[in-house]
Amino acid sequence: MKSALIILFPDFEEIEAVSTIDVLRRGGMRVVLTAINSESNVVGAHGITCIADDVRLPEDLFDAVIIPGGPGVLRLRNDKILSKFILKHYNQGKLIAAICAAPLLLHDLGILDKHNYTCHFSVTATLKNAQHNESVVCDKNVITACGPAAGINFGLAILKFFESIQNVRDIAYGMMCNI
Repeated sequence: MKSALIILFPDFEEIEAVSTIDVLRRGGMRVVLTAINSESNVVGAHGITCIADDVRLPEDLFDAVIIPGGPGVLRLRNDKILSKFILKHYNQGKLIAAICAAPLLLHDLGILDKHNYTCHFSVTATLKNAQHNESVVCDKNVITACGPAAGINFGLAILKFFESIQNVRDIAYGMMCNI
């Protein structure tokens, strides 16, 4: 069973996290939620609380590391522990997925220099090479998406990285989502 770690932090974009969790679990992936703030109850940007499975970054490698966006991303840009964690996974060829403002973290690590990507319009001043007209961009082991409305397709793109297209189509069909 493939595993995905989703990073939760104060002021994360809830719909981006929850829609991705839902799609991946429908696809049979093991999804672990980890909080960056040392508390298991993490309040998102719109006052919705998610409960993390753990309050520290695990030692284990996951098949995917997923970072939702939201205004809280800006406070993560100088988190050296998170940066090392992301780079460790990226350098091992694991999937790194970031949505909305979260591609800023990948930019800061130099990861986006080697990949095509998209992001939320609010961070395009920094991420000047983003493919602004794309909802989701998949490039090797990096998947990015533009924002909350792309959440389900972001989750499906992550799932497609690991599963056959037919399995992904079946899940999308069950959700009444066109892919």
